[in-house]
Amino acid sequence: MNSSIKTYYLSLQLKEMKRLYWCHSVGALGIALAMIFVPIFLLKSGFSFQSVLWFLLLQQAMGAVLQFPASWLFGYVSSHYLLVIGSLCYAIFFGLLGSLHQYHWPLALVALAWALNRSIYWAAFHYIFGLTRSSKSSGRQIASVISLATSAVYIAPALGGAIASLLGIGYTYAAGILLLLVAVFPMLSTEHPLPLTKLRLEKSQAWGMRRDIVANMCNGIILMSEVNMWPMLIFLFVSSYAGIGALSEAVAGSSIAVSLYVGHDQDNRGRSSRRYLRRGLVTMSLVNLGRAFVQNGLQIFGLNLLAGVGRSFYVTPFMNRYYCNSDGSNRLGYITIMEVAFGIGSATYVGGLLVLATIFSVKAVLTISLSLAAFFILGVRLIR
Repeated sequence: MNSSIKTYYLSLQLKEMKRLYWCHSVGALGIALAMIFVPIFLLKSGFSFQSVLWFLLLQQAMGAVLQFPASWLFGYVSSHYLLVIGSLCYAIFFGLLGSLHQYHWPLALVALAWALNRSIYWAAFHYIFGLTRSSKSSGRQIASVISLATSAVYIAPALGGAIASLLGIGYTYAAGILLLLVAVFPMLSTEHPLPLTKLRLEKSQAWGMRRDIVANMCNGIILMSEVNMWPMLIFLFVSSYAGIGALSEAVAGSSIAVSLYVGHDQDNRGRSSRRYLRRGLVTMSLVNLGRAFVQNGLQIFGLNLLAGVGRSFYVTPFMNRYYCNSDGSNRLGYITIMEVAFGIGSATYVGGLLVLATIFSVKAVLTISLSLAAFFILGVRLIR
C-alpha cells in the first residue's frame, strides 16, 4: 500500500475510533445512571416480582426477534447512523419509564424501546469496532473501550442513586436522556459514513460457530444476572437508590486496572488469552456463588470489588475472540447470529426463573438465579 494512502487510512481509522469511544463511553454513562435501578423502580412502583420478570423476558425475547430486521437495515442505513438510532431508542426507554406513573404505559411498550436499542445499537457498535480496530493492538483497544464503559457503568450508579434519592428517579432518567443525546453528536457529523452492507445468513456459518453461539448464550445469562438479579437481591438489604448505587461503585477501580493490564498483555503474549479467560470465569463463578449467600452490605461491597477483577479478566479476551472470529467470516452475519444467541440465552434464563417464582419466595428465586449463573458462566469459555 502506498505510504500516503496508508497514512490517510490510519488517520481515518483513528478518527472513527475516537468517535466510537466518545459515543460508547458517554452513552454508557447515561445508561448507567439508571440501568441497575430499572427493576427496583418497577418494584417500588407497585409491580409484582413476577411482573418484573415478565418485563425482563419481553425485553430479551423482543431483542432476539428484532435482531434480524435490525441487521437488515445495514443494507439501507450506514452503521454510524444506526448507532445514533439505537441510542435514541434508549433515550425513549428512559422517557417512557420517567413518565410511567403519569401515563401508565404498558410494560410491553417500554420493553420494546429497550429491545430496539439492544438489536440496533449493539450490532452497529460491534460492526464498526470490528471493522475499524487495529488487529495488532486489538486487545488494548478492546480494553480501552471496556475501561471507558466500565468507569461509567460502575461510577455512574452512585451519582444516579444520589440524584434519585434527593430529587426523584425521574431526574435520573432525564440526566440519562441528556447524556445519550450528547453521545450521538460525533456520529451525526461523521465525514465518511461506512458503506452499506447486506445481511447474509449462511447455514454453514451458523454451524461452524456453534461453540460461539453457546458461549454468547451463557454470556447473556451472566449479564442478565449481573444487571438485574443481583441489584434486586441487594434491594432486599439496602432499600435506597443511593445505597445501592454506592455499593456498585466498588467494581470500578479494580475493573479498569485489570482490563488495561489484560489488554496490553494479550497483544504482547497472545498465548495468555485463554489463561485470562479461564481465570476470570472461575473468579466470577465463585463471586456468583458468594452472592447467593450474602447477608449484609459489607459482603456486598467485597463481592462487587472481586467481581470487578473477575469480569475484567474474562471480558477482554472474550471480546477479542469475538472480533477475531468475525474477521474470518461474514461479519454482519456473525454478529447477528451472536446477538440472537445472547437474547435467547437470557430469555430462557428469565423464563426458568418465572417458573420458579410460582413456587419459591422472591429471595429464594434470586438466590437460585445467582447460583445458576455461577455454573452457566463456565460455558463462556467455549468461544473459539
